Amino acid sequence: MNKKKLLILGGKPIGTAEIVNRAKDLGYYTICADYLPKSESVGKRLADESWDISTAEVEEISELCKVHNVDGIITGVHEFNINRMLDICDKTNLTCYCTKNTWIYCDSKMAFKQLCINNDICVAKKYNYEDRSSFRYPVITKPDDGSGSRGFHICNNVEELENGYKDALSYSPGKTVLIEDYIPYDAVIIHYTMDNGKCIFSGMSDKISVRFKNTGSSVMGIQTFPSKGEAAYQENLNAKVCRMFESAGFKNGPIWIEAFFDGIDKFVFNEMGYRFGGSLTYYPVRYFHQIDQLDALIFDAMHEHMDSLIDNGCKDCRKYCILPIHINPGVIKQICGENYIKERDDIYAYVPVHFCGDEIKPWGSAQQVFCYMHILYNDKEELKNSINEILKTLRVMNEREENMLFTLFDIESL
Repeated sequence: MNKKKLLILGGKPIGTAEIVNRAKDLGYYTICADYLPKSESVGKRLADESWDISTAEVEEISELCKVHNVDGIITGVHEFNINRMLDICDKTNLTCYCTKNTWIYCDSKMAFKQLCINNDICVAKKYNYEDRSSFRYPVITKPDDGSGSRGFHICNNVEELENGYKDALSYSPGKTVLIEDYIPYDAVIIHYTMDNGKCIFSGMSDKISVRFKNTGSSVMGIQTFPSKGEAAYQENLNAKVCRMFESAGFKNGPIWIEAFFDGIDKFVFNEMGYRFGGSLTYYPVRYFHQIDQLDALIFDAMHEHMDSLIDNGCKDCRKYCILPIHINPGVIKQICGENYIKERDDIYAYVPVHFCGDEIKPWGSAQQVFCYMHILYNDKEELKNSINEILKTLRVMNEREENMLFTLFDIESL
């Protein structure tokens, strides 16, 4: 019997390898499409078949889907490819977990903030650039439709605002910049799973951000589950947020929200993603709540029935940490210690972002993450010891036999 065919858009973005491997495990025939040679596209190397075509070529890919009888289409965390997936689904009548009417809240930070305002959920005050001489500083600038923390700046005066605005504008495809109050609270990430129009709370983490010196960009330094604010959030806001997503027409798929938490009971919503988080946040959702968002996305794309998702909870769960390990500029010549890392019983998941042969540039953004470590632990001292052992073992060497890895987050501050 012929296998059903799943097309994966983009072979390099985070999440691609996991999608291809899981789809093959489920018995599907996988096809990966992008413009890269196989040596630079992990998706192409893993898939059953590959198409040498840019994901921007919507018309051509749509015709190929019809000719090759593709049954479903999916992509990783790259938002450009999600937009192209929506376009291709429109032309081929293939299923997509989201629609353009719901994706807009991920594609535009302003649209999401307006959705929150309409549902009486707190967001930061917004400003017009023309009024910059009368702002109450500090404020932040960021592209309305950007990602990866590129173009984000904290501005303390008019001069910094003008520079930050110009940089944010350069990273905005739609040439729209968001200016708003700087909120001096720590961040939390709130996870949901949409299942046939029902919104299911799927966990919450505390996120500490750090900055690249060369760009000033704020990126994730570490993320830990469960959040100290989870009980307050569930009591005060969860039901309202579930109603918001259900009434806005969200049907299926993973959602994450970044909010700022005052440490007591106030949450200021910042932005959302209608996809996995870049560190592949479906792993902690599966660990704590027994909900497999990856399987749900694949089954949805393939028109396959999946039992309703039920939060069965986690008995005797350890605490959970997502740690990005960063990498200095250069060309990756050798990676050592990966197998040891994967075999550790405190490693729930190892998510590589870059591979041998990749050239790393001084991007000063989330692009400069080599991998994400998903670590289980009981207390902070155990976590600190685990991280130090991992950093001693995992080595990524450049052409001069120098280790390229580092962490932006200060492990000793745990």
